[in-house]
Amino acid sequence: MSRRIIEGSYARLKALKDPSYVRDHYLHKTIGDDFTSILVGLRKEVQDDFSGFDLTNEMIYNRNDPSFYYSSAPVSSKISQLVSYLEHVHRASSRIVEIGSIYNLIKDEELKSRCSDLLSASEHFDRVINQATQVLEERIRQFVPDHAEMTGLPLVMKAMNAELAKSKLIFSDVAAEQEGYVNIFKGLIGAFRNQSHHRFLENVTREQALQICAFIDNMLAVLASAKFEK
Repeated sequence: MSRRIIEGSYARLKALKDPSYVRDHYLHKTIGDDFTSILVGLRKEVQDDFSGFDLTNEMIYNRNDPSFYYSSAPVSSKISQLVSYLEHVHRASSRIVEIGSIYNLIKDEELKSRCSDLLSASEHFDRVINQATQVLEERIRQFVPDHAEMTGLPLVMKAMNAELAKSKLIFSDVAAEQEGYVNIFKGLIGAFRNQSHHRFLENVTREQALQICAFIDNMLAVLASAKFEK
């Protein structure tokens, strides 16, 4: 929710910077009221006190008039400062190679719904890997419902085997290709699922998380097209 508040507030602030609102070096009070409303909303929803951005009485022109105006220079400065702060501290303008490209890239709807918001965050991208590998694990589990309690590598090995005759999932009739696919699934679960489920991975970048998520999307498609031997 806070990410949506940040981006929505950022968009509104960018609109408030419109120079057409300035009249003879003054801004109508509604501009200041809108700015204050945005600031209050940010403080309520985001873990940041946003100190130093409040408008002061010194910025008001003719305080005795209920339809008073603000001096445009100091208020415009506060608006610009908050826009810049949201850009650099909360990354309001950086949207993972743009959110639209993620939706074009990731085809699996469940994977998309579980990872898109996390990819739009400003940090903790190991959560993307955690969710993406859970989706992969759940999809594998569908092929071995009698072993629903299994997780990780034991689950993978129960569903698939490099030897065609022993495997419930057949990815290719070519032995070397079957072995290759099985090793990929084992590697994804062993290298990424186990790490992200047992510890925080603080050094994962958005780009790395997106790459892993996209690769898992590819492997979900491989699962969907595999032959299933009951």
